[in-house]
Amino acid sequence: MPESRNRPGHHFQKKSDISSKQRTKGRVIWAILFAVFGLLIALFSAGPDYVVLTIVAIACAALGYVIGKNMEQDATHKA
Repeated sequence: MPESRNRPGHHFQKKSDISSKQRTKGRVIWAILFAVFGLLIALFSAGPDYVVLTIVAIACAALGYVIGKNMEQDATHKA
């Protein structure tokens, strides 16, 4: 008798309430939002210094991407 018949089966996995398309858009939306708000804050605080604005926009976009990715992972966990 093959050993594969003695293996335990998969546990029941409930589908997530949030669709996969909606979950994957989260990281992009958060990255854009953080970049725009970071850019506006840097513009009002540092003035039109393009180097500072670029660095702040990239850093905020990366932070927004990470936060959005964590939110997507939390949304995929099944309760």
